[in-house]
Amino acid sequence: MRFVQSEHIKIANLESKMDVAQDVVENFIFDTGIKGKDALRLKLLSEEVLRLAKSIIGYGIMNFWLEGNSRVTKIYLTADNHMDKSKQEELISVSSTGENSVEKGFFGKLRSLFTIDAPGASTWSLKEYEEELRRRKEEDKYSQEAWDDLERSLVANLADDIEVGVSKDSIQMVVTKDFSEALGAIGSRVPQAKSDFTFVDSAKIDEGKIYARADELIEELEVSPKDAVHLKLLFEETVGMLKAMTTDFRAEMWFEKYKNVCCLKLTAKTLMNVDKKQDLLSVSSDKGNEAVKGFMSKISDVVENGLLNYSEVMKLQQQYGTGYVSFGSMGIYGIMEGSSDPGVMWSLSDYRESLGTDQENDPSAKEAWDELEKSIVASLAKDVLVGVKGDRIDITMVYGLNS
Repeated sequence: MRFVQSEHIKIANLESKMDVAQDVVENFIFDTGIKGKDALRLKLLSEEVLRLAKSIIGYGIMNFWLEGNSRVTKIYLTADNHMDKSKQEELISVSSTGENSVEKGFFGKLRSLFTIDAPGASTWSLKEYEEELRRRKEEDKYSQEAWDDLERSLVANLADDIEVGVSKDSIQMVVTKDFSEALGAIGSRVPQAKSDFTFVDSAKIDEGKIYARADELIEELEVSPKDAVHLKLLFEETVGMLKAMTTDFRAEMWFEKYKNVCCLKLTAKTLMNVDKKQDLLSVSSDKGNEAVKGFMSKISDVVENGLLNYSEVMKLQQQYGTGYVSFGSMGIYGIMEGSSDPGVMWSLSDYRESLGTDQENDPSAKEAWDELEKSIVASLAKDVLVGVKGDRIDITMVYGLNS
């Protein structure tokens, strides 16, 4: 897929420039080949993001453009930070309490980022905000209200992530939209049912308690006994992968049920650096990646490689031979040449397609294909999507319901 960067435009008066912005989006959609409902969703998301950003930033000029391809698109908005102390006080005074309660709710949380009088840069992301609310909402009534507000937000539902960076002089908002086919059944939709959350800590994994908790979560979905067994198997395989990971982490896992599919979702924070990865590689006598056997082990390797930045992974590949990330790099679709914001995104569907193309000519690919055929996860899941950025991991397993 060809990486495309749209025309950059400056917007002072949004209403007079909305037609121009819509033309930029239309041209980007044409150049990338985004079609159907995906094109409509991108148009709607772009318009809503523009209105949201303008309502937060207020006066001043915004820079607007899009980057990506037909699989992953990012919407960029940047502006000079003109908010002086008086503007901050004005925003705070909007609250009936006169306090900085603008942080309440999704919109308020975004707006509050621009009222922080901090000496350095600050950053925020939608996924981090969701994680914070998940951890707090069981004990804090406000967090439950904020979660409900988040679920009502059109931008939050349409976007796969929103990242905001604020420095003394500038503001940047980056909104990510993933058009993976498997997400078509769940993206931009409110689930029919969502389970509670369970937490997994690498320092203390009690399999008995975790698996018993999985039964409780699955019961909340009210699926058939056969589907319940399959979802439990996906859960157990995922916990097994987490146990095998070499990094320290704290993960959250939960289920979501839609019309015809269920998702097992995982989000985790962890830490991996080049020295640790080199230590792992040195265990092998030939400095290769011999330890990576089995489909779930390959997903784990994708995660650990993703926690390094891509250039570091490539340096290690050159140092230890092409076998190092040979199959770990198959299925990666989120690294786009020319992108200013790479990250790593991987999917089972892309991995399967890559192996299917190569297995006739490559014995190693044939071996990996055989592993895939034997994998419980690969046989049960319609797709598995892995996203890694910084120290954050997100995994979504999409399962087709039988009844």
